[in-house]
Amino acid sequence: MGLALTWPGEVLLAECDPMGRRVLPGFMADRLRGSAGSGLLGLAMAAEAQPQARLPLEDYVVPVPGEESVGVLHGVRDPRHGVRLGPLWGRLSEVLVSRRGDVIGDLGRIGGRDTPDDLLRAAQAVVMVLKPTLVQVDVAGPRLDALRDLLGDRTVVGLCLISDGPYSAAEVERVLGMPVMAELPCSPAEARVFSDGARPRRTFKTSLLLRSYNVLGRRIRAAIGSSSMGDDGEVGPVLSGSGAAVRGDQ
Repeated sequence: MGLALTWPGEVLLAECDPMGRRVLPGFMADRLRGSAGSGLLGLAMAAEAQPQARLPLEDYVVPVPGEESVGVLHGVRDPRHGVRLGPLWGRLSEVLVSRRGDVIGDLGRIGGRDTPDDLLRAAQAVVMVLKPTLVQVDVAGPRLDALRDLLGDRTVVGLCLISDGPYSAAEVERVLGMPVMAELPCSPAEARVFSDGARPRRTFKTSLLLRSYNVLGRRIRAAIGSSSMGDDGEVGPVLSGSGAAVRGDQ
């Protein structure tokens, strides 16, 4: 959500973590005035009912109040519903690629059997988020290996560090063999605005956390911009996050 709110241009945040949603009961809890609809689960049910039709994505997108250029496709509440999402990913990736603007997809923890591989394949950038600790770097290694096997060299893959650990960005880059695109400060008060819908401080909009999100967004776009520009001038799908999908046509 922080990346979406600082993104330069029209953007959709697609919450595609099979293990459950965070945005609706968090950031959107006291901001949403109308119905949130059925989100990703409703879209999956529509896909089941009409297997040959184009997915009616826009029927399930909720605008973020006060943010004209940001929309949200909120995820499933119950992780038991994740089993219904598998057949959706391929069709959803096609719709996201053709959608106007950019898409940031939160894919949750990747590497398991429920990872939305179709969304990863449709992406032009994948950013793994982690802390520079021994435990998280150790866990990241095999997940990045799985990404390399799945994506090859056709997709930009990078890291985003949350600065809450003993190791430097250079050390993490050396161990994992991946570039660090940005470092986010460990700022619990500001982070709770996104995770729990906390009331922002007066200095929130100029905080280091939001400025760091802005840096991350610009570096993602820069990383894919020149390499992904097609003959028609269109930039293809992008994926970021500890699985996020981003796509751009600007």
